[in-house]
Amino acid sequence: MRRRDLLEGSVAAAAAGVFPDTLSHRSSLPPGTPIGEPVELYPEAYQIRSLLGKRNLLQYLLVGDAVVLFDTGIALTPQTTIFPCMKKLGLRPEQITLAVNSHADGDHQGGNFALKQASPRTLLACGVGDQAMIEDPQVLWDFRYNFLQSDYGVGIEPTPSPDAGKAQKIDLCFLGNERIRVRKDWEVEVLHVPGHSRGQLTFYDRQHRTAFVADAVHGRGCPKAAGGMALPVTYYYVDVYLSTLNLLANLEIDTLYTAHWPIMRGGEIQDFLAASRQTVQIFDEVLLASLRRQASGLTMAELIEAIGGAFSDWPKDTLIFSMFSVKGHLDRLEEWGKVRLVRDTRPFRWIAA
Repeated sequence: MRRRDLLEGSVAAAAAGVFPDTLSHRSSLPPGTPIGEPVELYPEAYQIRSLLGKRNLLQYLLVGDAVVLFDTGIALTPQTTIFPCMKKLGLRPEQITLAVNSHADGDHQGGNFALKQASPRTLLACGVGDQAMIEDPQVLWDFRYNFLQSDYGVGIEPTPSPDAGKAQKIDLCFLGNERIRVRKDWEVEVLHVPGHSRGQLTFYDRQHRTAFVADAVHGRGCPKAAGGMALPVTYYYVDVYLSTLNLLANLEIDTLYTAHWPIMRGGEIQDFLAASRQTVQIFDEVLLASLRRQASGLTMAELIEAIGGAFSDWPKDTLIFSMFSVKGHLDRLEEWGKVRLVRDTRPFRWIAA
Protein backbone atom coordinates (compact mmCIF):
# COMPACT_ATOMS: atom_id res chain seq x y z
CA MET A 1 0.00 0.00 0.00
CA ARG A 2 1.43 3.39 -0.94
CA ARG A 3 1.91 6.01 1.77
CA ARG A 4 -0.29 8.56 0.00
CA ASP A 5 -3.14 6.07 -0.16
CA LEU A 6 -3.28 6.07 3.62
CA LEU A 7 -3.94 9.79 3.83
CA GLU A 8 -6.89 12.02 3.27
CA GLY A 9 -5.64 14.63 0.83
CA SER A 10 -6.92 17.54 2.86
CA VAL A 11 -5.30 16.26 6.05
CA ALA A 12 -1.96 15.74 4.30
CA ALA A 13 -2.06 19.23 2.88
CA ALA A 14 -2.87 20.75 6.23
CA ALA A 15 -0.07 18.83 7.89
CA ALA A 16 2.43 19.90 5.29
CA GLY A 17 1.66 23.58 5.22
CA VAL A 18 -0.53 24.90 7.99
CA PHE A 19 2.33 25.93 10.26
CA PRO A 20 5.91 26.46 9.08
CA ASP A 21 7.85 25.59 12.25
CA THR A 22 10.88 27.71 11.44
CA LEU A 23 12.47 26.99 14.80
CA SER A 24 12.79 23.32 13.92
CA HIS A 25 14.28 24.04 10.50
CA ARG A 26 16.77 26.81 11.05
CA SER A 27 20.27 26.32 12.45
CA SER A 28 19.93 25.32 16.11
CA LEU A 29 22.34 27.97 17.38
CA PRO A 30 23.59 31.30 16.04
CA PRO A 31 26.43 31.05 13.48
CA GLY A 32 29.82 30.83 15.13
CA THR A 33 28.56 29.29 18.35
CA PRO A 34 31.59 27.26 19.49
CA ILE A 35 31.63 23.54 20.09
CA GLY A 36 33.43 22.53 23.26
CA GLU A 37 33.44 26.07 24.66
CA PRO A 38 31.29 27.17 27.61
CA VAL A 39 28.86 29.88 26.51
CA GLU A 40 27.65 32.21 29.25
CA LEU A 41 23.90 32.67 28.91
CA TYR A 42 23.59 35.03 31.86
CA PRO A 43 25.80 35.48 34.94
CA GLU A 44 27.13 32.08 36.07
CA ALA A 45 24.79 30.09 33.80
CA TYR A 46 26.56 28.27 30.95
CA GLN A 47 25.61 26.23 27.92
CA ILE A 48 27.91 23.36 26.91
CA ARG A 49 27.64 22.26 23.29
CA SER A 50 28.72 19.17 21.37
CA LEU A 51 27.36 17.31 18.37
CA LEU A 52 25.52 14.00 18.34
CA GLY A 53 25.43 12.96 14.72
CA LYS A 54 23.87 15.94 12.96
CA ARG A 55 22.16 17.32 16.05
CA ASN A 56 23.30 19.65 18.77
CA LEU A 57 23.64 18.09 22.20
CA LEU A 58 23.44 20.71 24.94
CA GLN A 59 24.03 20.58 28.67
CA TYR A 60 23.78 23.41 31.17
CA LEU A 61 25.98 24.34 34.11
CA LEU A 62 24.88 26.65 36.93
CA VAL A 63 27.76 27.90 39.07
CA GLY A 64 27.38 29.31 42.56
CA ASP A 65 28.00 27.98 46.05
CA ALA A 66 26.77 24.77 44.46
CA VAL A 67 27.65 23.67 40.92
CA VAL A 68 24.65 22.10 39.20
CA LEU A 69 24.81 20.22 35.90
CA PHE A 70 21.67 19.62 33.84
CA ASP A 71 22.14 16.41 31.79
CA THR A 72 25.33 14.40 31.26
CA GLY A 73 25.11 13.68 27.52
CA ILE A 74 26.33 10.40 26.05
CA ALA A 75 29.03 8.15 27.55
CA LEU A 76 31.97 10.23 26.28
CA THR A 77 30.46 13.69 26.83
CA PRO A 78 31.89 14.27 30.33
CA GLN A 79 35.47 13.52 29.28
CA THR A 80 35.37 15.10 25.82
CA THR A 81 33.19 18.14 26.42
CA ILE A 82 31.87 18.84 29.93
CA PHE A 83 35.13 18.53 31.87
CA PRO A 84 37.19 20.52 29.32
CA CYS A 85 34.56 23.29 29.40
CA MET A 86 34.67 23.30 33.19
CA LYS A 87 38.46 23.57 33.12
CA LYS A 88 38.14 26.71 31.00
CA LEU A 89 35.93 28.13 33.75
CA GLY A 90 38.47 27.24 36.43
CA LEU A 91 36.36 24.34 37.71
CA ARG A 92 37.15 20.68 38.37
CA PRO A 93 34.73 17.74 37.91
CA GLU A 94 34.71 17.02 41.64
CA GLN A 95 33.22 20.48 42.23
CA ILE A 96 29.93 19.39 40.63
CA THR A 97 27.51 19.22 43.56
CA LEU A 98 24.50 17.84 41.72
CA ALA A 99 23.95 16.42 38.23
CA VAL A 100 20.33 16.09 37.13
CA ASN A 101 19.19 13.93 34.22
CA SER A 102 16.24 15.66 32.59
CA HIS A 103 14.75 12.34 31.45
CA ALA A 104 15.42 8.78 30.36
CA ASP A 105 17.22 8.86 27.02
CA GLY A 106 20.72 7.70 26.20
CA ASP A 107 21.90 11.16 25.14
CA HIS A 108 20.86 12.70 28.45
CA GLN A 109 22.03 10.05 30.92
CA GLY A 110 24.85 8.26 29.12
CA GLY A 111 27.56 10.25 30.89
CA ASN A 112 26.44 9.31 34.41
CA PHE A 113 28.98 6.53 34.91
CA ALA A 114 31.91 8.62 33.64
CA LEU A 115 30.85 11.54 35.82
CA LYS A 116 30.67 9.36 38.93
CA GLN A 117 34.07 7.85 38.16
CA ALA A 118 35.59 11.31 38.01
CA SER A 119 33.61 12.73 40.93
CA PRO A 120 32.22 10.06 43.29
CA ARG A 121 30.80 12.65 45.69
CA THR A 122 28.62 14.27 43.03
CA LEU A 123 24.96 13.46 43.58
CA LEU A 124 23.10 12.08 40.57
CA ALA A 125 19.40 12.84 40.34
CA CYS A 126 16.42 12.35 38.01
CA GLY A 127 12.65 12.26 38.00
CA VAL A 128 11.25 9.36 40.00
CA GLY A 129 9.26 8.08 37.03
CA ASP A 130 12.43 7.54 34.98
CA GLN A 131 14.76 6.14 37.63
CA ALA A 132 14.85 2.49 36.58
CA MET A 133 15.54 3.31 32.93
CA ILE A 134 18.20 5.86 33.79
CA GLU A 135 20.05 3.50 36.11
CA ASP A 136 20.37 0.66 33.60
CA PRO A 137 20.80 1.07 29.81
CA GLN A 138 19.35 -2.39 29.16
CA VAL A 139 16.17 -1.44 31.01
CA LEU A 140 16.06 1.74 28.92
CA TRP A 141 16.36 -0.29 25.72
CA ASP A 142 13.82 -2.92 26.76
CA PHE A 143 11.14 -0.70 28.29
CA ARG A 144 11.51 2.55 26.34
CA TYR A 145 12.92 1.83 22.90
CA ASN A 146 11.65 -1.72 22.35
CA PHE A 147 8.44 -1.95 24.33
CA LEU A 148 6.46 -2.25 21.09
CA GLN A 149 8.62 -4.94 19.51
CA SER A 150 6.81 -8.08 20.63
CA ASP A 151 3.22 -7.08 19.89
CA TYR A 152 3.61 -4.43 17.20
CA GLY A 153 6.83 -5.41 15.40
CA VAL A 154 8.56 -2.02 15.70
CA GLY A 155 11.64 -1.05 17.66
CA ILE A 156 15.39 -0.76 17.38
CA GLU A 157 18.38 -3.06 17.92
CA PRO A 158 18.07 -4.99 21.22
CA THR A 159 21.53 -4.22 22.61
CA PRO A 160 22.22 -0.79 24.12
CA SER A 161 24.51 1.51 22.18
CA PRO A 162 27.87 2.24 23.83
CA ASP A 163 26.75 5.89 23.83
CA ALA A 164 24.25 5.00 26.57
CA GLY A 165 27.12 4.37 28.99
CA LYS A 166 27.34 1.86 31.79
CA ALA A 167 24.78 1.19 34.52
CA GLN A 168 24.96 3.75 37.31
CA LYS A 169 22.76 4.13 40.39
CA ILE A 170 20.88 7.36 41.00
CA ASP A 171 21.36 9.03 44.39
CA LEU A 172 18.09 10.94 44.69
CA CYS A 173 14.85 11.47 42.79
CA PHE A 174 12.66 14.50 42.23
CA LEU A 175 8.86 14.51 42.15
CA GLY A 176 8.59 18.13 41.04
CA ASN A 177 8.14 21.42 42.93
CA GLU A 178 11.51 21.12 44.68
CA ARG A 179 14.03 23.96 44.73
CA ILE A 180 17.77 23.80 44.23
CA ARG A 181 19.77 26.55 45.92
CA VAL A 182 22.65 27.43 43.62
CA ARG A 183 23.60 30.40 45.72
CA LYS A 184 22.07 32.14 48.72
CA ASP A 185 20.27 34.56 46.39
CA TRP A 186 19.69 32.17 43.48
CA GLU A 187 17.36 29.18 43.33
CA VAL A 188 15.97 27.14 40.47
CA GLU A 189 12.70 25.27 40.69
CA VAL A 190 12.43 21.66 39.57
CA LEU A 191 9.23 21.10 37.59
CA HIS A 192 7.75 17.74 36.64
CA VAL A 193 6.82 18.07 32.95
CA PRO A 194 5.90 14.59 31.66
CA GLY A 195 4.91 13.71 28.12
CA HIS A 196 8.16 12.81 26.42
CA SER A 197 8.84 10.53 29.37
CA ARG A 198 7.06 9.79 32.61
CA GLY A 199 9.67 11.51 34.77
CA GLN A 200 10.77 14.44 32.54
CA LEU A 201 12.11 17.42 34.51
CA THR A 202 12.58 21.11 33.76
CA PHE A 203 14.60 23.76 35.61
CA TYR A 204 12.70 27.02 36.03
CA ASP A 205 14.82 30.02 37.00
CA ARG A 206 12.16 32.47 38.09
CA GLN A 207 14.68 35.17 38.94
CA HIS A 208 16.11 35.23 35.42
CA ARG A 209 12.79 34.36 33.73
CA THR A 210 14.28 31.34 31.99
CA ALA A 211 13.46 27.65 31.70
CA PHE A 212 15.74 24.74 30.83
CA VAL A 213 13.33 22.22 29.32
CA ALA A 214 15.62 19.69 27.58
CA ASP A 215 13.20 17.60 25.42
CA ALA A 216 9.96 18.49 27.19
CA VAL A 217 8.61 20.33 24.12
CA HIS A 218 9.02 19.08 20.54
CA GLY A 219 7.49 21.59 18.18
CA ARG A 220 7.23 19.82 14.83
CA GLY A 221 10.37 17.69 15.27
CA CYS A 222 14.00 17.81 16.33
CA PRO A 223 16.35 19.90 14.15
CA LYS A 224 19.80 19.27 12.77
CA ALA A 225 22.52 21.59 13.98
CA ALA A 226 22.84 23.11 10.50
CA GLY A 227 19.09 23.42 9.97
CA GLY A 228 16.44 21.08 8.60
CA MET A 229 14.80 18.19 10.38
CA ALA A 230 16.66 15.35 12.09
CA LEU A 231 14.02 13.43 14.06
CA PRO A 232 10.24 13.19 14.40
CA VAL A 233 8.48 14.22 17.57
CA THR A 234 8.83 11.55 20.25
CA TYR A 235 6.39 12.49 23.03
CA TYR A 236 4.28 9.56 24.26
CA TYR A 237 1.80 10.56 26.99
CA VAL A 238 -0.39 12.85 24.90
CA ASP A 239 -2.70 14.43 27.47
CA VAL A 240 0.04 15.13 29.99
CA TYR A 241 2.22 16.47 27.16
CA LEU A 242 -0.54 18.96 26.40
CA SER A 243 -0.69 19.83 30.10
CA THR A 244 3.06 20.45 30.06
CA LEU A 245 2.64 22.80 27.09
CA ASN A 246 -0.04 24.71 29.00
CA LEU A 247 2.12 24.87 32.13
CA LEU A 248 5.05 26.34 30.25
CA ALA A 249 2.80 28.76 28.37
CA ASN A 250 1.65 30.22 31.68
CA LEU A 251 5.07 30.63 33.27
CA GLU A 252 6.86 33.96 33.16
CA ILE A 253 9.60 32.96 30.71
CA ASP A 254 11.61 35.32 28.52
CA THR A 255 14.11 32.71 27.32
CA LEU A 256 13.76 28.98 26.70
CA TYR A 257 16.78 26.65 26.64
CA THR A 258 16.52 23.12 25.27
CA ALA A 259 18.77 20.11 24.60
CA HIS A 260 18.67 20.26 20.78
CA TRP A 261 16.56 23.22 19.59
CA PRO A 262 17.53 26.87 19.08
CA ILE A 263 17.45 29.29 21.98
CA MET A 264 14.01 30.86 21.99
CA ARG A 265 12.99 34.28 23.23
CA GLY A 266 9.76 36.20 23.58
CA GLY A 267 7.17 35.33 20.96
CA GLU A 268 9.29 32.48 19.63
CA ILE A 269 8.44 30.53 22.78
CA GLN A 270 4.69 30.80 22.24
CA ASP A 271 5.15 29.95 18.55
CA PHE A 272 7.07 26.80 19.52
CA LEU A 273 4.35 25.79 21.97
CA ALA A 274 1.66 26.48 19.36
CA ALA A 275 3.51 24.34 16.80
CA SER A 276 3.66 21.56 19.39
CA ARG A 277 -0.10 21.70 19.97
CA GLN A 278 -0.82 21.69 16.26
CA THR A 279 1.40 18.65 15.77
CA VAL A 280 -0.74 16.82 18.32
CA GLN A 281 -3.88 17.77 16.40
CA ILE A 282 -2.43 16.62 13.07
CA PHE A 283 -1.44 13.24 14.52
CA ASP A 284 -5.04 12.61 15.59
CA GLU A 285 -6.40 13.67 12.20
CA VAL A 286 -3.93 11.63 10.14
CA LEU A 287 -4.30 8.46 12.19
CA LEU A 288 -8.10 8.58 12.12
CA ALA A 289 -8.25 9.39 8.42
CA SER A 290 -5.85 6.56 7.62
CA LEU A 291 -7.81 3.98 9.60
CA ARG A 292 -11.15 5.07 8.16
CA ARG A 293 -9.80 4.52 4.66
CA GLN A 294 -8.65 0.97 5.44
CA ALA A 295 -11.51 -1.11 6.85
CA SER A 296 -9.30 -4.13 7.58
CA GLY A 297 -7.07 -2.04 9.80
CA LEU A 298 -3.43 -0.98 9.80
CA THR A 299 -0.37 -2.13 11.66
CA MET A 300 1.86 0.16 13.68
CA ALA A 301 4.45 0.16 10.89
CA GLU A 302 1.79 1.23 8.34
CA LEU A 303 0.55 3.99 10.62
CA ILE A 304 4.09 5.24 11.13
CA GLU A 305 4.37 5.38 7.34
CA ALA A 306 1.14 7.37 7.17
CA ILE A 307 2.45 9.90 9.69
CA GLY A 308 5.64 10.16 7.66
CA GLY A 309 3.55 11.15 4.66
CA ALA A 310 2.06 14.04 6.61
CA PHE A 311 5.46 15.23 7.85
CA SER A 312 7.46 14.69 4.69
CA ASP A 313 10.53 16.56 5.95
CA TRP A 314 11.19 13.93 8.62
CA PRO A 315 14.10 11.78 7.38
CA LYS A 316 12.99 8.29 6.41
CA ASP A 317 15.80 6.66 8.37
CA THR A 318 14.57 8.21 11.63
CA LEU A 319 10.83 7.87 11.01
CA ILE A 320 10.72 4.79 13.28
CA PHE A 321 11.11 7.10 16.30
CA SER A 322 7.65 8.51 15.70
CA MET A 323 6.43 5.16 17.11
CA PHE A 324 6.21 6.70 20.58
CA SER A 325 3.81 9.44 19.55
CA VAL A 326 1.85 7.18 17.19
CA LYS A 327 1.29 4.67 20.01
CA GLY A 328 0.39 7.39 22.49
CA HIS A 329 -2.19 8.86 20.15
CA LEU A 330 -3.68 5.46 19.33
CA ASP A 331 -4.03 4.67 23.04
CA ARG A 332 -5.86 7.95 23.54
CA LEU A 333 -8.09 7.44 20.51
CA GLU A 334 -8.95 4.01 21.86
CA GLU A 335 -9.93 5.52 25.20
CA TRP A 336 -12.18 7.92 23.29
CA GLY A 337 -13.83 4.98 21.51
CA LYS A 338 -12.65 6.08 18.06
CA VAL A 339 -10.30 3.17 17.29
CA ARG A 340 -9.98 -0.44 18.36
CA LEU A 341 -6.97 -2.70 18.74
CA VAL A 342 -7.22 -6.14 17.09
CA ARG A 343 -5.03 -8.75 18.78
CA ASP A 344 -5.87 -11.88 16.75
CA THR A 345 -2.47 -12.03 15.04
CA ARG A 346 0.91 -10.37 15.45
CA PRO A 347 1.74 -7.70 14.69
CA PHE A 348 -1.43 -6.29 16.24
CA ARG A 349 -3.39 -3.89 14.07
CA TRP A 350 -5.75 -0.98 14.67
CA ILE A 351 -9.14 -0.42 13.08
CA ALA A 352 -11.54 2.51 13.15
CA ALA A 353 -14.36 1.97 15.65
